[in-house]
Amino acid sequence: MRNLRRSGLFVVLAVFFAGASFAGTLDKTAAFKIGEWIDLASSDGPVTLHRVRLVHESGFTKSSFIRPGNSQYLDDVQIQLEFSNDASKDWEARITFEWTDSDGNVIDGYKGKEGLDSEKKHDVQTMTLSTLKYGLEHAKKVTIHIDYELD
Repeated sequence: MRNLRRSGLFVVLAVFFAGASFAGTLDKTAAFKIGEWIDLASSDGPVTLHRVRLVHESGFTKSSFIRPGNSQYLDDVQIQLEFSNDASKDWEARITFEWTDSDGNVIDGYKGKEGLDSEKKHDVQTMTLSTLKYGLEHAKKVTIHIDYELD
């Protein structure tokens, strides 16, 4: 009976650690530049995070709809994460992308979960948000933290 319990515990731990081994973490700090890619080169299992960038979003945007007449203060930006997922299963990325001032104080950012669809090569996941133009003008660095694992 004791050997059976020990074997059962071993199987549970093996399954847990096998799943845990396919989880990646990325931490990166870079200069703040709108429109320029930041190389990530982070891989774990079948997923590679290639690069990320922040770009201006144009056209009819969320901020122009929610706060009409305030476009002189607001700007919509999009975070674009380029990834590849060779697996036949989807993965999920928990992303924190923040821009900071010269003193290291967080101005604004994004925190959320995004899907990394299966069987994709150099696909781009996008996240759009409204922010103050003032913050974009005073940003000096970006800090990026991404945890990614099987969904």
